[in-house]
Amino acid sequence: MNRRRNEPKHEASAANPQLVVGIGTSSVDHLCLVTRHPRLDSKQQLLHYEVQPGGQVPTALVALQRWGLRTAYVGVFADDPGGHLARGSLAREGVDLTAAELRPNTTQPVSVILIDHVTGERSVLYQPGSRLSLNGLNAAALECLRHASAVLLDAVDLPLAVAAAREGKTSGALIVLDVDRPAPGIEELLALSDIVITSPEFPMRLAATENLARALRFTASLGPWFTAATLGPGGALAYVRGQEHFVRGYPVHAVDSTGAGDVFHAGCIYGVLLGWPPEQTLRFAAAASALKCRAIGGRPGIPTASEALELSQDRRG
Repeated sequence: MNRRRNEPKHEASAANPQLVVGIGTSSVDHLCLVTRHPRLDSKQQLLHYEVQPGGQVPTALVALQRWGLRTAYVGVFADDPGGHLARGSLAREGVDLTAAELRPNTTQPVSVILIDHVTGERSVLYQPGSRLSLNGLNAAALECLRHASAVLLDAVDLPLAVAAAREGKTSGALIVLDVDRPAPGIEELLALSDIVITSPEFPMRLAATENLARALRFTASLGPWFTAATLGPGGALAYVRGQEHFVRGYPVHAVDSTGAGDVFHAGCIYGVLLGWPPEQTLRFAAAASALKCRAIGGRPGIPTASEALELSQDRRG
């Protein structure tokens, strides 16, 4: 018998941690700290430059792995320097890569991220890479999905995401979607999803309204029982089982917001799997997301679960 959509398979514990399976694009981030965003026909020296592994789903998995859950990544790495960097970083974190492929004669997706030195906000330029789509779910991926407590998806390969959501749902897993913009066929994936967390742009475009609360309610009417939009330093607005929740952002010295949304997704997955109420879950996610911004890149600033929990209990947030 399948579990209810919001019911974790078992309590998280050090002896028997729950498994989160992530299916989505992995990338290499070229992080460029700038005095100000460049104008046309201008030139400036970078304040700082470094290369780090990135990607929405992989970064969320790293956070969850560090917080004591088990994680597995399903995807394709290019057999080039960027692909080896991305793959090696997840392996060192302890993410299970049994269902991941290394494909020759391909290029890893690349993002060039311009980070404003004053605010920590960033702009992203990206190159999607070549020939890195999975040709369906392999046997190892299906085995992971059968044991998953939660499945985190992006919508880059929509047919694959739908297939993975169906498999995960059959096993009683929580289906979590990280999506940037509406695309043809997205309604099918939304109907299979339990949790959808986005920027405000997605639900407002989907619902054809500039009222974010109304847009989140409309998104929820398509299937998910937990919809949320992250608002950067402004916090997050969520609609969970018919109730609206707003959490303020937590003030930190922000160096770089890269990966903040990915860590917010991880925080929500963590809280829901542990059975926390919505407000506690959202406050933890917002605190973890804010603390991440203390360092350049998506992963170096990921806080411990204890750090995020402590900040989340500060009612000034």
